[in-house]
Amino acid sequence: MTHLPKIGKPATNALDKINVTTLEQVSKLDDHNLSKLHGVGPKAINILKEALNEQGMSFSKLDADLSDLEFTVLGDLKCDNAPKRRIVRDIVIASVVGDEHYLNEWLADDFIWIVPGEFELNGKAAFIEEINEHLQKVSSLEIASMLTHGKEASTHGTIINQTGETIHFAEIYEFENHKKDSKIKKITSYIIMKP
Repeated sequence: MTHLPKIGKPATNALDKINVTTLEQVSKLDDHNLSKLHGVGPKAINILKEALNEQGMSFSKLDADLSDLEFTVLGDLKCDNAPKRRIVRDIVIASVVGDEHYLNEWLADDFIWIVPGEFELNGKAAFIEEINEHLQKVSSLEIASMLTHGKEASTHGTIINQTGETIHFAEIYEFENHKKDSKIKKITSYIIMKP
């Protein structure tokens, strides 16, 4: 594990906040997304790029469809030949930004959202309304893992709001069928919020 070079206190603190403390972890990020973090400026990006090059590493490449987001998205976001993995990734992002078009496209009409111990919502309209009522300005979204198999998928990660509030989530997805363009029938979400 290679320690981070001296990139200044604001940049170091920004990376520390998202649990990035080594160059190996930096190499899994893309510079475009990383530069969206408050405190990480062009000088820090250049220092990190040089340090990565010296170690035979480089920044990851960002999928073009993620470049328009106003916040940092972290994690193994490549979907390659896994269409359901892309659907899960994009549903998480659409839920964070309140993208009604995408949610309407990929959630089944009889969609169910369950947050155990809290509530159960029926219908994608109820889900979209609930999401939009609680939209917050996001600083970063980390999708730590995504797994898909047949009609099922799961993901977990962390959302950090611009206010500093941290939200950890784990979600289990059930698709309508095994087809690669199947809609999501049910999401069970486990959520932990920390001020």
